[in-house]
Amino acid sequence: MTVDSSPSTYLHALLEGPRGLWQSLKNHGAERTGTPICRRPLTPEQFQEELAVLALSGKRYTPEEYAQALGSYLGISIMIHVIPDACYPELSRRLALSGRLGELRYAEQVGLAAIFVPGSLPPLVLSLTVLHELGHLAAGDLLIPSEEHHADSEDEQPAEGEVFATSRIKNGKKLAGVLPFADEEAREHEATLRASYALLSGCLGGDSPYAHRMNDIL
Repeated sequence: MTVDSSPSTYLHALLEGPRGLWQSLKNHGAERTGTPICRRPLTPEQFQEELAVLALSGKRYTPEEYAQALGSYLGISIMIHVIPDACYPELSRRLALSGRLGELRYAEQVGLAAIFVPGSLPPLVLSLTVLHELGHLAAGDLLIPSEEHHADSEDEQPAEGEVFATSRIKNGKKLAGVLPFADEEAREHEATLRASYALLSGCLGGDSPYAHRMNDIL
């Protein structure tokens, strides 16, 4: 299996010295063979490396601008649809029953992704919901084979510093330099982390301390 590996992995390895670089090369070899490994959830530093790949590190941006940059990198079209409850109340009911705030649909054959969120969400929650769904695209969660996509998960949130096994993926491009988690709960947790990192980075721009570290490297 051929898996795209983002250069952000190696930028992060340079921050950590020889040990980090060795681990990065080891992980890269595992990805090229499709071998699942164990890793921790995404860190703010690693997310900033992803922003550097998108040419957004140190810049202020909106969720729509992040979606455009991510779509250009992945070679797909990403559409964000804010649906008024009065026009389609069924969306809000369906999301409420599933315990989710938004819905991501991906048509791999035509390279089109669509995010649906109800218009009744407060602005901050709406932005975080959109960024959460974009996080799944960035991580490559939708490249997980369908027979492995609904792995068993624990009810508890992943603890800080805990490691999780990753999953095999189909051929396709992703932003993350590592394989997505096999555990569905871990994937959701990391998508939430990506959303919070993206929101803060987009608001802070060049004032983000992680952006300064990337500038020092680059």
